[in-house]
Amino acid sequence: IGYAAPLLVVVFAAMFLGEEVRLFRIASVALGLTGVMIVLSPRFSVLSGEAASHREAFGAMLVLCSAVFAALAQVFVRKLVMNEPTGTIVFYFSLTATVLSLMTLPFGWVMPTPRETTLLVLAGLLGGVGQTLLTSSYRHADASLVAPFDYASMLFALIIGYFVFEEVPTLTMLGGAALVVTAGILIIWRERRLGLERAAGRKALPPGG
Repeated sequence: IGYAAPLLVVVFAAMFLGEEVRLFRIASVALGLTGVMIVLSPRFSVLSGEAASHREAFGAMLVLCSAVFAALAQVFVRKLVMNEPTGTIVFYFSLTATVLSLMTLPFGWVMPTPRETTLLVLAGLLGGVGQTLLTSSYRHADASLVAPFDYASMLFALIIGYFVFEEVPTLTMLGGAALVVTAGILIIWRERRLGLERAAGRKALPPGG
């Protein structure tokens, strides 16, 4: 569900950054959102009246909201890199995330063990490196082009989930995920084609033309 974020970036980039979004990209976004809805559909069986179904539906909606905010964050970072250095953006991004995370203290926070502390620190370092690389990428490409590359992490998540946590994805989940990934790949392929066409057009121009 969280992988709706790259698709929403395409929409928000057109709305807030003025990036040109053509029919092909819009159709790809629609395809990906269809995949998200397929993944969501089993989570909305709240009519059964079961408490577990209600909790699962609520969790699914929270993830969907998270995707919206993540997409907005990527769009704003794309705008910030035009005027701010990468280090500054990553520092304040991390600082804000830390402060907001501390607000969860009254809701069941517990003291981590030394092993858990080590894993948390490693997760923070890896996340910091990832955020730095992601922020830097926005200097060289449109937000709507960078976003679909997030789908590579979906494949890693499925592999790690299966081999490390013994999580077996359902056919519905795999089908929806396949549509989402396909949408991302189509956007990347289309943008590469357009980039090659633009490069060929520039070469064809006479000097000074």
